[in-house]
Amino acid sequence: MSPRIRTTLATLTLLTLGAVSTGCSNTESTADAAKEAGIGTGGREKAEAVKADPEVEALVPATVADAGVLTVVTDPTYAPMEFTDDKGAIVGLDPDIAVAVARKMGLDAKFDKGDFNGIIAGIEAGRYDASWASFSVTPDRQQKVDMVSYINSGTSVLVPHGNPDKVAAVTDLCGKTVAAQTGNTQALTTLPAFQKQCADAGLGKITELILPQQDNVNQAVSTGRADALLADSALTAYYAQLQPDAFTHVEDIFVEPALLGAITKKDTGLAAAISAAVTSLIEDGTYAELLDAWGLSAAAIDASGVNQA
Repeated sequence: MSPRIRTTLATLTLLTLGAVSTGCSNTESTADAAKEAGIGTGGREKAEAVKADPEVEALVPATVADAGVLTVVTDPTYAPMEFTDDKGAIVGLDPDIAVAVARKMGLDAKFDKGDFNGIIAGIEAGRYDASWASFSVTPDRQQKVDMVSYINSGTSVLVPHGNPDKVAAVTDLCGKTVAAQTGNTQALTTLPAFQKQCADAGLGKITELILPQQDNVNQAVSTGRADALLADSALTAYYAQLQPDAFTHVEDIFVEPALLGAITKKDTGLAAAISAAVTSLIEDGTYAELLDAWGLSAAAIDASGVNQA
């Protein structure tokens, strides 16, 4: 396991953030609770202040440059990466980075909402220029789209408050109901891997509860429909601190350290421009400021790249 990834998890878990007890399950009420608790104020102002980089602008495909807008799709149900505020605006680390990247390109960013499971198809069809939606960089996805790395992540487990089932290892999930979002890495690869561990240990099969949006997944655990959920470490640490009376983050389970990547249609040249923009943001210090604004500094990468799985 990467030392950087393990440090990311420990730092996220130990952040001194205000705690708030709330029954919120939708992203707008999540934003309200976060604001009240002083969690995740965000870096949009910093992102919008970014100046164009001529070297990055030179890499932007003519069709995108001529439009003057980078059209970005995301599924805003995955706080603190992407969610909606009390006014319905899309906020989070991913939108902040997308805005900053667009500014480096000399463009504005325009956001559309989409279902996570349909985003890649939308990119392939050319309905959007790019997506920041917490996609883990994987070989299978790279066959369909180009993926630009911008942050480190991994999979963690969130359980009901107090961890009533005493979950401390993957095998403690055997015979239980575990929720994950449709189409994400946790549903496609992590749960099957956990099932194999259960089978190899001669233990009961996990009942997989796959739901369309992360809000649904969170609610399944908070209402007792599921015994645990799998999600990116940033999300599990965030919700454990945002809703301490509802959730507990299982610190002993952390698997599949991976890069997250913005996605574009394959072979358009846009991925190279986005990668150059992320690298420019790293070099001028903006990238560090944006991650710090969401309490995710330890998840930083040193350099961006394309299709690194």
